[in-house]
Amino acid sequence: MPSAELDDMMGLTSNERTVVNVHRVASQSVVYVTSVLKTSDANRRQLKRRRGISRARQPKDDGDQAKEGGMQKLPQGTLLGSGSGFVVDADGYIVTNYHVIQRAYETNQMVINYEQFLDNLGKNSTRCINGLKVEGLVDRTVDAIFGRDDTSNSDSISGLPACVFVRFGTNGNGQDSNASYYACEIVDVVKELDIAVLRMQSPMNGSERMPLKALSYGSSSNLLVGQTLLAIGNPFGLDRTITSGLVSALGRTVTGVAGNPINNCIQTDASINPGNSGGPLLNLKGEVIGVNTMIISTSGSSAGIGFAVPGDNVKQKSNEIVDLDKERRIQKGQKRKGRGWLGIDVAVGSLEEALRNRLAVHEVAGAFVTSISKSSPLMQTRDATASNEFDSTGINNGSIVTGDRIVNVGGAIISNGLDLQTDLKGRVEGERLTLTVEDALGERRVLYITLGKVPL
Repeated sequence: MPSAELDDMMGLTSNERTVVNVHRVASQSVVYVTSVLKTSDANRRQLKRRRGISRARQPKDDGDQAKEGGMQKLPQGTLLGSGSGFVVDADGYIVTNYHVIQRAYETNQMVINYEQFLDNLGKNSTRCINGLKVEGLVDRTVDAIFGRDDTSNSDSISGLPACVFVRFGTNGNGQDSNASYYACEIVDVVKELDIAVLRMQSPMNGSERMPLKALSYGSSSNLLVGQTLLAIGNPFGLDRTITSGLVSALGRTVTGVAGNPINNCIQTDASINPGNSGGPLLNLKGEVIGVNTMIISTSGSSAGIGFAVPGDNVKQKSNEIVDLDKERRIQKGQKRKGRGWLGIDVAVGSLEEALRNRLAVHEVAGAFVTSISKSSPLMQTRDATASNEFDSTGINNGSIVTGDRIVNVGGAIISNGLDLQTDLKGRVEGERLTLTVEDALGERRVLYITLGKVPL
């Protein structure tokens, strides 16, 4: 039965219809996130040998993952933490809280850093000591310490001791022991905002690619106290749980897991419990305006005081991480030219609005340049008569200065910073462009630029 007909039959009010429809659409993009410290295969085999079990009689060990396409079961091991997350890109990128996967991240980073140390030690040491190869000794030592199989791929997340998995839930009890999970790579973390970006390793459903729908962002800077909000997550592992509440207050400052203050947090009385961390806080349009991150409670469960990281900050940082990871994968595969790079930062959102207010240029188009990289292609256009000394503050770098506005790119009018960012995402390295730049006095000049390669 179509959803609209069902709503009519149920006699739902307009407010109920809104909430029901938001849940129908948004809940499909919300995932359960968990991490596991895998049991060492090598240690299990050694234990079997000690017990006198012949290697020839040992059952084949498939890693306890029972793979089918991208789906698999959780491996045996110790659970390190769990929470919620949501899809932000149809290519399998997911945002969650950093503290949800913190133990897995720190465990893997410790292994990676130790391996790098041993690799450097092996490279800088004498290759042979009494006929024993140092390099082979290092490899065997690492494998023995971390219980890795000899055939494991060091470039794969399967070679790391801690794994992160996500599960797309159902509207049932959400605790099905036969549920399928998808392995994820931790792309990057932003401890200062308590967020992490994951990428599904193989978003497949059997032999077909799993259709993923990214949630869109709304503006967290335009919220008003008293607005209705919806939280979707997996409290206590119960999939797709939705709760509602109000914007209780704005501009709160809470202390993040990195010990730093997170400013402009949203306070809400929507019920947030253990397991909701990393899930989206939505407006009634179904747009993400925050990421649920913590509660204040004497019992450990919801007491009506919850906090979410503002969506504007999450959107900016997560988009940067996703774009950089996509570029890294393109350059590694070298299947096509990568995205072009101009090497500047421009004002967006509240900063851009503040600059327009200060300069009284509300009706004037353009993207405000806020900083210029030392390796920006713009530096190659400097006048030969200009000073050879580089201004490390980025205030005046050759043919463009901080505060200038880029008003046109390749004949396309640029209205604001977001316009410029969107335009440049469609450009490739080596592409030649004309930039029309306007300074604070309203004087314009044209620059001829060849886009560079995104630095990784």
